[in-house]
Amino acid sequence: MEKRLISEVGEKRLIKRLLDKRDKKIHTSEKIIEKSYRDDAALILNSSEYTVLSTDMLIEHSHIPKEMTHNQMGQKVVTVNISDILAMNAEADSILVSMGLPPNMTLEEYDELTDGILDACEKYCITLIGGDINQSNEIILCGTSIGKTDDEVKLQTCINENELIGITGSLGSPAAALDILCGKYNVTPEHERIVKTLLEPKLPIETSKILRKYPEIASSITDITDGLAIELGHLQDKNKDIGFEIYYEKIPYDKNIEKIAEDNDKDLTEYLLHFGEEFELLLTLNPEEYKKHENELKINIIGKTNNTGKITLIKDNKKENIPIRGYEHLKR
Repeated sequence: MEKRLISEVGEKRLIKRLLDKRDKKIHTSEKIIEKSYRDDAALILNSSEYTVLSTDMLIEHSHIPKEMTHNQMGQKVVTVNISDILAMNAEADSILVSMGLPPNMTLEEYDELTDGILDACEKYCITLIGGDINQSNEIILCGTSIGKTDDEVKLQTCINENELIGITGSLGSPAAALDILCGKYNVTPEHERIVKTLLEPKLPIETSKILRKYPEIASSITDITDGLAIELGHLQDKNKDIGFEIYYEKIPYDKNIEKIAEDNDKDLTEYLLHFGEEFELLLTLNPEEYKKHENELKINIIGKTNNTGKITLIKDNKKENIPIRGYEHLKR
């Protein structure tokens, strides 16, 4: 019998395979904690609040464009890990970073890398509390972020019909940035701004603070790392009876990426739905509560939930199913 390769399965199913085996051996009476194991971050109950934990890894050949500086690498490993904490409606307070480094890295490059880590920690008001260093053939950065929240944690399993679907920020620029870096462009200031979204992603910290202050606004929060479509697919998997209807004309994006998509013979929809790397928040919102705080929140409403159990896109007055695909490691 021919053995299957993990590349035939993909990252998401590999994780599910592990968790399914784990669930048969380890049980907890705390349902919210058990559900968190399949969410953006895991929860540990400590008296009156939860400790929130998440981990994420950057590997040079698959995550780091050659144009990315060592400082930007350091900043990004912090950013991607803190993003998962925000997605639980929690506040990050510390991080551990382990590094696999090639022996031919210069001390100057090492200092630039660690300066980037510390710069991001300062920006997000968190503390670097530990980590490890080992030798590897390429740069590998692995962070473990730690945060805290009370019982207003937001899981992906609590979505209702007739809610609003919103996102912070805009979509598509990181995808366009990669095409700029891979293409033969005379780089303009507009191009530089777009490229920066890939090399130096920013987190919606202020919006997250407001969501924590008014937890009744959002029923669920997740971050957009692998593309809007695949994140909607994850939400639908956990809310089988809920449908998601997205209005194409409501999706915010930098108009300059239209020309980049055209130059590269790509449909703009690919940039907006199927690439990711934005690290914006995707939210389902209680309409009445959102209305009360609309002026405080920097959230763009792009759709609504329903009871169809389908994920659809309204574009040019036509409704079509959204293919559930995006970036996924170990997937052919």
